[in-house]
Formats: sequence, C-alpha cells, structure tokens
Amino acid sequence: MGDSRKALTAIGAGALAVIGTAADAQSASSDSVLDQLFSCRAEADAARRLSCFDAAAARLEKARGAREIVVMNREEVREKRRALFGLPLPNINLFGRNDDSDEKVSLITTKAVDVARYGRDRWRVRMEDGSTWETTEPARFDPKKGDAVIIKSAALGSFRASFAGQSAVRIQRLR
Repeated sequence: MGDSRKALTAIGAGALAVIGTAADAQSASSDSVLDQLFSCRAEADAARRLSCFDAAAARLEKARGAREIVVMNREEVREKRRALFGLPLPNINLFGRNDDSDEKVSLITTKAVDVARYGRDRWRVRMEDGSTWETTEPARFDPKKGDAVIIKSAALGSFRASFAGQSAVRIQRLR
C-alpha cells in the first residue's frame, strides 16, 4: 500500500501543477483528463478509488506524452513569461488560471550582445536571452555591445529601454 500512496501523492502533485492545453483552457469540457482524475476522490471504496486513480493517471500520462497537456511548475511558468515579455500575444490564458496572485512580468534586466544601427539614430539590439528589439524613436545616445539593459512595460502596451543607465527610449520586440 506504500507504493499506492506514493503514486497518489505524485498524481496529486502533478494535478496541482500549472496546466496549459493546446485548446482554450477556459472552455475545457467537464470530461477532461484532470476532471476525471479529480472525480476519483468521490469513490468511497478504496479499491475502486485506487483503480480509478490508476486509470486516470494513465490517461494523464498518455495526454502528457502526446503533448495534449503540458504541466509546468511555477518557476517554469515564470521563465516562459519572461521569455515572452514584449511579444504581441493574443489575450488568452496560456498558463492556466489567471488570478491576482499570478506574477506579471513588467520589467526585465538583460545585456546587449549585438547592436546595429538602422536608419538615422535607431537601433536593432539582440539581447543575451536571444530576443531582438528595435528602438521606435531616435536615440540620443549610441547603445553598445555589452551594455546592461533594463526594459520596462510602458503605457498602452509599449516598452521603454534604458541602456547603461542612459535615458529610456521607446522600444519594440521583433522576435
């Protein structure tokens, strides 16, 4: 019975993780894999409950293997949100439930690894995280490779970046 308890604990921990699906999470049907797993708790008979949990765990494992369900812990969600910072994304719930406790990314600190001028006083900058940004207004300074960069969310979905402590300039993410 010790192995059964470990299995139930593992299933419960996995079920409590942040879940995202390829389909719209808000319109998930009541017979989803997780709902089936949760419904097993209502089974009064221990043997039937264990059988129900085993079957639900197998469906969950199959769905995860087929990438129909993605399970991430909070740290992985934070990393994904940071990686997507600045990209224009549709207003959908990519990382499970939205509530006030969700951490929104409004600032990133990074480093410029490649800087190229385009046009007059405008710059395209590749950051150490692989993202590429472009200034959308003339810069009164020349950003340099190796500069520390702070990018903040600004009004109306825009962003402002400060390179090496200089005045902030409007910037947009390309990729």
